[in-house]
Amino acid sequence: MVHLVLLAAICFLSYIMKIPYFKLPLDRDYGAHGYVAHCWLRGTGLMYRDIYESKTPGLKLIYMIIIRFLGISRKSFRQFFAYYNVLTTIAVYLLGTVLMNPSAGLIAALLFALYSSVPSLWWHFSNMESYYTLPMVLSILFYVLGSDGQTFHAFLYLFLSGFFSSITFMFKQPSLINTTAPILICILIASPHSFIIDGSLYSAGYLIPIAAFFIYFMIIKKTPWAKMPFSKENLKLLSGYLKTPLSKANKVMTEHTRRRFRTIFSDLLFLISVAVSGVLFLFSANSPYTLLIGAWIGLSFISAILSRTYLAYHFIPTVAPMCAAGGVLIFASVSHLTTTGFSSVGVSECGSTGAILVLFLFSMYQLIKDLLMPTELIGSFYSGEDKVYAICEEVGKYIKRTTKETDFVYSWGHQPDIYLWSERRAPVYCIFPPITNPIIFCKEHIAEELKQLNINKPV
Repeated sequence: MVHLVLLAAICFLSYIMKIPYFKLPLDRDYGAHGYVAHCWLRGTGLMYRDIYESKTPGLKLIYMIIIRFLGISRKSFRQFFAYYNVLTTIAVYLLGTVLMNPSAGLIAALLFALYSSVPSLWWHFSNMESYYTLPMVLSILFYVLGSDGQTFHAFLYLFLSGFFSSITFMFKQPSLINTTAPILICILIASPHSFIIDGSLYSAGYLIPIAAFFIYFMIIKKTPWAKMPFSKENLKLLSGYLKTPLSKANKVMTEHTRRRFRTIFSDLLFLISVAVSGVLFLFSANSPYTLLIGAWIGLSFISAILSRTYLAYHFIPTVAPMCAAGGVLIFASVSHLTTTGFSSVGVSECGSTGAILVLFLFSMYQLIKDLLMPTELIGSFYSGEDKVYAICEEVGKYIKRTTKETDFVYSWGHQPDIYLWSERRAPVYCIFPPITNPIIFCKEHIAEELKQLNINKPV
């Protein structure tokens, strides 16, 4: 009962720490995903078939729920995430509990409540990584529950692990590296005697969302394969984007990105320290979960680095596994101290404990300082574009007041948030205009865009 009360308090803390973000303007990712969700909800356009999209549709489904029940506003999107993140906090608690015990789970949940509020990393809460952390943690949790038995429940857990891994993939493709790969590694290496059964059950769960995706978009909605995110044409576009690091595509962003990463590193230094130490502790304790947690943390960092855009929110998937490992380490350290007493603690143990404590206090200082910053500065300090987003909101609302629902509006640039706020349709297939993205799109795409503009004629 005490653990449940403490978990409820941690969940409440997780929510209230998101409140300073509620009034921030919605960024362009909210605009892009929200516009696609709005068109899908209203039946005025379907992603892939009618609107270009390179990612899987999970976040659009979330945004459809927000728009349908809460409407389009700054608070509706951000408050929904605050509640959603409470579910992720509970999932992290359950994972820590299974890895060690409820006390370790509480520590992991507390760490996640704190570190899911870091402005430098989570920023606007608009990105897929913010949302797919929940199914990612559930996938790992169910694998842990099902990895050490041959009972019906163990088989069901492995099936659910595959299902939630696929749900994670339905948010964003890099989950193949940071979610699917760690589990497959463990199935192949840690369970050599049962990898066929475990792999089959995991794969069966994984195929369900994948099958639903293709049946809906290709069979029911008759989307041409060339427009699907896995087609040769779209993979070529994605490859062109990834081959051009952000530092080359936008020279001005280079120094800005370096400043942000310095801030991120100082914010997460404590979490990185306890996570690495936690994996080492699991290894020394001969834990069967050492490989899983270590691979999960390592591959989460690798998937962020492989994006080559080096955007801060790509590192969000590293937070949950580091919190789980950190919860295990902190509980084990406190338990050791209370059992043996401080008199038996050596110099090295005192030094490492003191260093970790200093890092924790420094991280909390950084976090509290950022959250006490005036609301209008939280976003602008880290993105520098919040004034632009606020202006786009004004423009979009003005367009909504002065145009008809059937009118087309064209945003010549990278501000699809105008489409969301105006609730008006774009006249072109791609809401990030090819004509302003010559690094990614070819001349044929630009010609197609001009053709669509001539046909639909935006007001």
